[in-house]
Amino acid sequence: MKVNKLMGTNWALLAVNNKLEELRREIMGEVVKDIEQNGNGYHPNSWTAHALNFVRMLTVGDPSKIMPYFELFREGNSKLPFLSWSTLPGVNCPGAGDCLKWCYSFKAWRYPAAYFRQLQNTILERNAPGVIAAGLDEILKRPEYAARRVDLRLYVDGDFPNLGIMRDWFQLLADRPRVAAYGYSKSLPLFHRYISMYGELPGNYALNASQGGKHDNMFKSLEKYDFFRGTFETVDIGKKIAAHKMTNEDKRKARKAAGGGKVFICPGPCGTCTSAGHACGSLDIFKNTRIITPIH
Repeated sequence: MKVNKLMGTNWALLAVNNKLEELRREIMGEVVKDIEQNGNGYHPNSWTAHALNFVRMLTVGDPSKIMPYFELFREGNSKLPFLSWSTLPGVNCPGAGDCLKWCYSFKAWRYPAAYFRQLQNTILERNAPGVIAAGLDEILKRPEYAARRVDLRLYVDGDFPNLGIMRDWFQLLADRPRVAAYGYSKSLPLFHRYISMYGELPGNYALNASQGGKHDNMFKSLEKYDFFRGTFETVDIGKKIAAHKMTNEDKRKARKAAGGGKVFICPGPCGTCTSAGHACGSLDIFKNTRIITPIH
């Protein structure tokens, strides 16, 4: 069994529309087809194995009582030394524009565990926010996270898909002030709607307005708010290159492509960019500083 982008997108659409029984049937149909063709000696890390575990999770009648099989939050690694949350890209990104042409998040769909974790989290956001909150609380109780600031990147993949889910997240953060969350969002109209309906965002969330969406013209309208860290922009230096591989000449081209002004070039791996903490989560030192990175 192998899930291609078309199949993955079709399942994603069923998930965001809460057609969970149809989703369960479709995935199970692919599992049965694979077993009939190849036998049941599949590898525990295969698409078939992960699909079966996902289907077993979905057999709960009440989606608010789903017990997640895949991890909810990823924990730190060399590229991102913070807690992180992801959902499915594209279908959860109402503000996406040209970025969909090069969105790196779809590359994770090569890996079955990553895809089904994003699919699971997409369903949980819509049906079981309490399960997400409980999962985060379990992590915060661990000795390594006790009594200290805990950085959380909210949406490595995906974005705030609607106002209800945004409200759930900001209530979760307001109730847990030692969680320092930050994210890159293109769902900019939702922030204005949230403010008009509920008031200010919690002080432990930093927004990086992500370039390449439908609403880039709204950047200026958000600058006055305390939660707005600044913009995160992708620049074209004539080639694709990872930020940490840039030469001094590449950096000069990046500054020129950004049009000058006050910019900070993202060095690549998060958490290591400054001695004062990571720039994208800084609501003081890097407030309203444009952070740029090359197309990669």
